[in-house]
Amino acid sequence: MDSIERDDFIYALQQTMAFYGKEIDKMQTSFWVDACRDKPVAKLKLALREHIKSSRFAPKPAEILSHVDSLAKQSGRNELPPPPTTNCPPEIAKAWMWFIGRTTVGSSMAGLFDSQSDIDIEQQEKYLHVVNHEAHKYDMPEAIPDEYKLQEVWA
Repeated sequence: MDSIERDDFIYALQQTMAFYGKEIDKMQTSFWVDACRDKPVAKLKLALREHIKSSRFAPKPAEILSHVDSLAKQSGRNELPPPPTTNCPPEIAKAWMWFIGRTTVGSSMAGLFDSQSDIDIEQQEKYLHVVNHEAHKYDMPEAIPDEYKLQEVWA
């Protein structure tokens, strides 16, 4: 699981926990990522959705891993249906996934830029420029919180 996939998984996990009225801290997130690192993120996200359909309680890693295994057995194959098609270029999608993971209310990721991330600071700065330019291009100022709006883009 690379850093973008990890952030995507963490975001899905945080949203699932929020559904159950729970918050997940940095230490818990680390345990989740470590327990699930061998599974494809798409399968983990599907398992989180399936868990919501079948349980009144917030998931534990073992339950989600069991869902992943069950889904593979049910389908009789070890792959998911292809993801929906999109016209969004992969680099723009990666930039948005990074940005959303870093700016979502209740995110366990502290601050926008992270020197400990698998993505270097220079790339993180590029991602910030990309999301600002894309939001401006499509006239969506509400997509970027004011504290992350770049003056050179929005002036």
